[in-house]
Amino acid sequence: MENKTTEQKFRQQNKPVKEHLKELFAATREWFSALLDLQHGLSREGTIIAIKNNKRMRGANAWMLMCSIMIASLGLDLDSAAVIIGAMLISPLMAPILGIGLAVGINDREALTISLRHFTIAILIALITSTFYFYITPLGQPTSEILKRTSPNLLDSLVAVFGGLAGIISISRKEQSNAIPGVAIATALMPPLCVSGYGLANGNWPVMLNAFYLFFLNSFFIALTTYIIIRLLRFPFKSHLNEKDARRTRIIITVFSMIIILPSAKILRDLIVFQRDKEKAEMFIDDHFEENCIDFSLVKGDTSNQLVLELLGRSITPDSLQYFNDLLASDYNLENTKLSFVQDNTLRLEKINKMQLELSNLGKIANQLESANKIQSAQETQITELSQKIDSINAISIPFKSIGDELKTIFPKLDEVGFANVEKSVFEKETVTIPLFIVRWNRNTPIYQRRNDEKKIYDFLIKRADLDTLQIIAY
Repeated sequence: MENKTTEQKFRQQNKPVKEHLKELFAATREWFSALLDLQHGLSREGTIIAIKNNKRMRGANAWMLMCSIMIASLGLDLDSAAVIIGAMLISPLMAPILGIGLAVGINDREALTISLRHFTIAILIALITSTFYFYITPLGQPTSEILKRTSPNLLDSLVAVFGGLAGIISISRKEQSNAIPGVAIATALMPPLCVSGYGLANGNWPVMLNAFYLFFLNSFFIALTTYIIIRLLRFPFKSHLNEKDARRTRIIITVFSMIIILPSAKILRDLIVFQRDKEKAEMFIDDHFEENCIDFSLVKGDTSNQLVLELLGRSITPDSLQYFNDLLASDYNLENTKLSFVQDNTLRLEKINKMQLELSNLGKIANQLESANKIQSAQETQITELSQKIDSINAISIPFKSIGDELKTIFPKLDEVGFANVEKSVFEKETVTIPLFIVRWNRNTPIYQRRNDEKKIYDFLIKRADLDTLQIIAY
C-alpha cells in the first residue's frame, strides 16, 4: 500500500508539461468564467418589476424630469458642466428606455406600448420645458456646452452602448447599486434634449435636429444593449415567440440600427478628415512658417477650407501666395484648402506700444490735474485731447478687400459684403465703437443655411481680422 502511494506521488511529480498546461488553462478559464458570470446575483423577476414600476412618466417622475430639464438648461446657458451633471443625477429619463429594451427582449407587447407612450411623454415634457426656458432667458447665447451637443458621431453610440450595459447589469442584480445616475451622466441624455429646446426657441433647425439625433442615438443604443443583455441572460418570454417571429425581430433591429448608425458614421468620417487636414496644415506651417507664424486657424466652409496664418516680421507677395497654395495641394494633399495671411501684426504691435505710452502719460497727466485744479478749462481741454488720441489708437482698420474676397470664396452664396466702424451708445453709458459687417445673401439661400453660415462668418472674421467683437447684419 505504501509502495502504491509513493508511486502515485512519483507519477504526479513527473507529469508531462502538456498536462500541466491543460490544468493551468482549465483553472484560468474557470477563474475568468466566475469573474464574468452575470448569472450570479441575477434576479429576473426583480429586474422586470423594477423597470416596469419606474417606466411611467407621471406624477413624481414627471416633476423630477421637469426640474432636471430646467437645471440642465441653466447649466447649458451658464456653460457650467457641474450644473449639467447635477441635473442628470436626478433625471428619471433612463427608466422608459430600459423599459423599451426589456419589453422587446421578453416579447411583452403591452409593456412595449406603455414604455413607448411614456418615453414620448418624457420627450414632450423635456422639449416644452427647455424651449420655454431658452425663450425667456436673458442670455441664450451658443455656449461651448451647447455646441458640444450639435455634432453627433459614431463614438457617441459607443458611449450609449456601454452606458446601457452598465444600466441593465446594475438593475438586474438582487442587491441594487447606484450605477443608474452614473449611466445617465455617461450617456448624456439630458443635454441633447435641452439643446433641442434651445434650437426650437431660437428657430435654429440644424441645431435642433442634430441635438435631437444625438439624444435619439443614445436612447436607441441603450435600449438595444438592454435587449441584448436580456436575451443573453435568457429572460423568459411573456408569450411564445416562434423562430420566424424571432428572426423577423432580429432583422428589424439590425436594419434600424444601420439606419441610425450611418449618419453618425458620416459625421465621424468628416470630423476625422478635418482633423487630418489640420495635422497636414500644422506640418506645412512647421516646414515653411515656423519662425514667423504666431497663430493659425483652419476654417471649415461649404465648398472649401480656409487656412489663416498670422505672421510676424514676414511679408507675403501675391506670387508667393499662389506658390504656397500650389504647395498645399501638391505636397500636403490639401486641394480643398486655400491659404490667407494676416500680415499687419507689426502695425498692431506699434499701436499697442503707442497705447501703452499714452496710458502711462495719462497717469502723469492725472497727477498734474490734481495739482492744477484752479485751471478747470485747461483740464477739460487736456482730457478731451487725450480721449481723442485713445479713440484714434482704438480705431479699427482691417484689410477689407482681401477679407471680402476670401468670404466670397468660402461662402459662394454671398452677393455682397460691407464694412464700417459704428459708434454705439446705450444712453447713460459711454459711447463705444464697434466694427459692423453687412452681408447680403442670394435670394435662393435657405434661412437655416444663412443663420448657420452667419455663425461661421462671425468666427472667421473674429480670427481673420483679429477683433474682440463685431456685429453682423444680414439681409
